Amino acid sequence: MDTLMNAVEMGAVLIAGLAIRMGLLLVVLAALSIPVYLLIGGMKGLDAIRRRLAGVMRVGHVFWSDNVYYAPGHTWVRETGRKRVLVGIDDLAQRLFAAPTGVKLPVPGTVVRAGQPIAEIRTPTRRAAIVSPVSGTVTRVNESVRDNSALVHRDPYSRGWLFAVTPSDDAYASLPTGSKGRTWLWDEEHRLSRFFETQLGAAAADGGEFITHPPELLHEEQWRQLTREFLANA
Repeated sequence: MDTLMNAVEMGAVLIAGLAIRMGLLLVVLAALSIPVYLLIGGMKGLDAIRRRLAGVMRVGHVFWSDNVYYAPGHTWVRETGRKRVLVGIDDLAQRLFAAPTGVKLPVPGTVVRAGQPIAEIRTPTRRAAIVSPVSGTVTRVNESVRDNSALVHRDPYSRGWLFAVTPSDDAYASLPTGSKGRTWLWDEEHRLSRFFETQLGAAAADGGEFITHPPELLHEEQWRQLTREFLANA
């Protein structure tokens, strides 16, 4: 009987020791994970703050900026001074490229006309021209985007801008902005959803939600039609 009791006690001590060690391990893992969670949360928080400062808010399932002009090719124009504007692509356009692998930008000094192809975005399987929304002379390009094309995907209205232009006229000022820009982008999101439903069937979009990058499911002629309708490609 004493031998049995000793064995039970030893087993209990062993189990208790294992439980304590497991508890300590969990505490250590929790302590180590806190900085990771804080870092991730901090990055998301910084992104949210950056979006708010840039006037970026959600409309439907895409993000919209209240301080840019929206062009039909889903580019935007932001005034940065009396003689310079920045140009980029909006959030709907960047969604056409799941994982950009390269951005071709114009050379500073290039004279461009509104409606003329001026840049190009590439993925492993797709590419499309970006049409300038403004006429003028290119004065600067975003080298950060050229080095890290993912910026176009992550932050299209701020760090993902493409190039700067000294405009030759103010025709871009007639483009929708503010609440009109918001309404326009809302309508365009629904138009894009209908495009995918027509081309790929109802399964391509569910209540406006994009499936896993439907542009990749399009065949070449459908992709050309998409870029003609939404990126103003010829």
